[in-house]
Amino acid sequence: MQVHDVHCRACRGRHAGADEWVPDTRIVIAYRGTFLYRAGRRASLADPNRALAFNAGEEYGIDHPAEHGDSCLSIRFAPGRLREIAGDGAGGAAQGDRLLRPAWPVDARSQWLAARLRASGSPADPLRAEELALALARRILRPEAAPGRRRTGPGRQRLIERTRLLLQEDPGRRWTLGDLATEVGASPVYLTQCFGQVEGIPLYRYQTHLRLARALEQLPRADDLAALALAHGFSGHSQFTAAFRRAYGLTPSAARAALRATMVRPVRGGR
Repeated sequence: MQVHDVHCRACRGRHAGADEWVPDTRIVIAYRGTFLYRAGRRASLADPNRALAFNAGEEYGIDHPAEHGDSCLSIRFAPGRLREIAGDGAGGAAQGDRLLRPAWPVDARSQWLAARLRASGSPADPLRAEELALALARRILRPEAAPGRRRTGPGRQRLIERTRLLLQEDPGRRWTLGDLATEVGASPVYLTQCFGQVEGIPLYRYQTHLRLARALEQLPRADDLAALALAHGFSGHSQFTAAFRRAYGLTPSAARAALRATMVRPVRGGR
């Protein structure tokens, strides 16, 4: 298993077609920015609340719907390893060395594991990095990862993708449900019902997780936690601390100290 911290420079635009491929299967978690992954007739939006599947040999294209780059964590699986982690065949997330779903939810615990992995994923300590990567992959790919989610048709899926993109572009914005529903062309009742069925959590919690994920990415370099809280849409330091503790099990200051203690230069490589 290999881990890479991938950074894409600010850009906006659409690739002409599915003109890229990877030699080995991996999961990719965007922790800053967003991009749209297209493989065949499937399209999946990457953000900190969702891990995407890149299957070996499958052609794909990447779109950048906003004028900013992205940073993501890419975990590559050696042949045979994926079946051990995800389960093979019926009831599992993989079949052979191929992931069966295009995306999985990333919960708060997984976000924290990813932050620790980015901070400590040094070639000088490969055992620690691989253990963290294995724990993160297991947590994301386990079959029971999202018990509240349901399969949905393409129309509902497009509605949710538009909603997720709006939330991702500006997590700090204080949306009203009516404004958000108007932007995506749905009634508030229908939007909340669909979002809960597809994502397994309410809209407000999804937005909170996005805010926390962005704050977590900047936390090791942040000296003023109150300013960090305000910059990411929280009303103040106390609200930020309470939400952070509920999500990650420790305070922002304790998390910052832990990440700074293990901070190393990230491993760079292709997505």
